Amino acid sequence: MMKNIIYIFLVFIVASGCEQQVKTITEVKENPKDTTELMDPFIHYENAKKMAYLDERATSMTRIESLSWERQTPEYGSEFTQIEAFLDENGNPIKINEYFRDGEGQPEGTRIYYLENNKIIAFLEKKDIWVDEYNTQYIEKRTVFENGESVLTQERSSSYYESIQDSIWKKIPTESHSLEKVEQILSGTGRFQTHFISIVKGDQLFLLLGENKPETMNRYTTAVMVEQKTPFIEDLLKNLDKYKFRPVNISFKVIGGNDQPEFRVLTDISWKK
Repeated sequence: MMKNIIYIFLVFIVASGCEQQVKTITEVKENPKDTTELMDPFIHYENAKKMAYLDERATSMTRIESLSWERQTPEYGSEFTQIEAFLDENGNPIKINEYFRDGEGQPEGTRIYYLENNKIIAFLEKKDIWVDEYNTQYIEKRTVFENGESVLTQERSSSYYESIQDSIWKKIPTESHSLEKVEQILSGTGRFQTHFISIVKGDQLFLLLGENKPETMNRYTTAVMVEQKTPFIEDLLKNLDKYKFRPVNISFKVIGGNDQPEFRVLTDISWKK
């Protein structure tokens, strides 16, 4: 009889423990695992919420690419910048990617501009920073805008890109960003207006275009491949010195990419008047 009472008592304790465990697990599942994201002030801005929407929308929009621009600097060697823009049905950009490398051993990555009515509403930068000769640190910064003014900037970092999602966004001094450079690259104006500089001969013929500056240091340049020697190109090749630094209008297409060498190929060219 006593054994039966003890057995029943143990069964009651075990059952009660299981019930409590189930209740505890249920309560944990019902509570958010991490309230940090819910408390993040960035996601409560309407323009911040539009970033994911514009990312998705851009996948079905018209995509255009700029020329690839480089310049040599005395401090950091070769810098690089290139633009990719996604246009809506009216030809207005909704998202612009700026791919950049600030020189040897300097930051490199992507700056993403989110636009509405041709104005920045949000900005995201993803870049690698060299910590030493062999190691980099991956950093992301984001800024949200209201009425054309930046109102909040955050940053997070990780030793590896794959683990950045485990890092927490932290508020830093608010940064402002301008579309001036990317707009000049897309429109071929300012420092990114194309002037004929010289040719580069190898297996293929390239035209070297760039700023109207005699000095090579700090001058932005770009190259386009020539597939057909049109009368314009034939005349140019015969009068290289005569046409040096003369402004040109060009059209081009992009070939390669996807782990293959990528080139801008000339499709049309004429002298600017």
